[in-house]
Amino acid sequence: MSKRLPSLTSLRTFEAAARNLSFARAADELFVTPAAVGFQIKQLEEQLGGTLFTRKHRAIELTDKGQVLQKSLGPVFETIRTAWDEAHEPLKETVLKVSGPAKAVHGWVMPALSRAKGRRPDIRISWDLSKQNRELASGDIDLAIRWALEPEDDLHWEPLLRTWFTPIMRPDIARFVQKPVDLHKHGMIDVEFVLDPGNEASTWANWFQINGLEPPTSFAVSCADTASAVETAIATGHVAIGGSFLASDHLTKGELVAPFNTAIAPFSRFWLVCRKGMESSTEHKWFLDAINQGAATINELAKGIDLYHPDGSTVLHKN
Repeated sequence: MSKRLPSLTSLRTFEAAARNLSFARAADELFVTPAAVGFQIKQLEEQLGGTLFTRKHRAIELTDKGQVLQKSLGPVFETIRTAWDEAHEPLKETVLKVSGPAKAVHGWVMPALSRAKGRRPDIRISWDLSKQNRELASGDIDLAIRWALEPEDDLHWEPLLRTWFTPIMRPDIARFVQKPVDLHKHGMIDVEFVLDPGNEASTWANWFQINGLEPPTSFAVSCADTASAVETAIATGHVAIGGSFLASDHLTKGELVAPFNTAIAPFSRFWLVCRKGMESSTEHKWFLDAINQGAATINELAKGIDLYHPDGSTVLHKN
């Protein structure tokens, strides 16, 4: 008698024959001939060292060994059949309606959720990409990614990614940039972006002041947003001020480099916002975990860079 496990085919054949108490009906179910069923059963009996069925004139009966085997295999194959049937059913989707600024969603959130999709294939995101803060109380939006200075009391707020800004440029340009004053030689790209409410100084002005220098007064190019400035730096060789998720892909690939070890981090940051009570849902926890993992990857790029608030009074962390 062999202790080696028999083939799944022979076990499946036995289970069908034992359930139907007929080689012929088992053959019809398995789309094989009765002779093929008999052959599989015979092989199984030889491996087991005993008979599984008592063959009668027009019927078969389970022996004691057969009853023992059928008692355990029956539920196993029923579980397999149920799982197979369920796999053919359409996946029941849970739709999350999420609002957020397009640049953050495209550059950070969507890639993070894509990597985490395997853990919750039932969740589908319906996006509302806008810089406007959508209303959550009505239920039209489930989650919102917001850029804000501090949370508001009427909603549940989770702190997310803190952005940072430092001079970034192509590697061929960086070879000639040894100190901040060298930035003027290669042309800086201005960005129309307010770091925090009440801070009217440009990002460049804040960065130069942190480094003890007079802010620049002229620029080679002006851009409406940081994402455009990053792409312009690659295309022209001018120097942008950026980082975080907007330049993370280019920095990872080596298309851009950040040669200085100081960066500006606004007081404002990104938050995940929902109606109070929803934070305990499994969907919220999955979403939050996924984008926090994406944020952790982006934050790896800030290792070796000292992050300062725009007023220079607070060092957020030193690496």
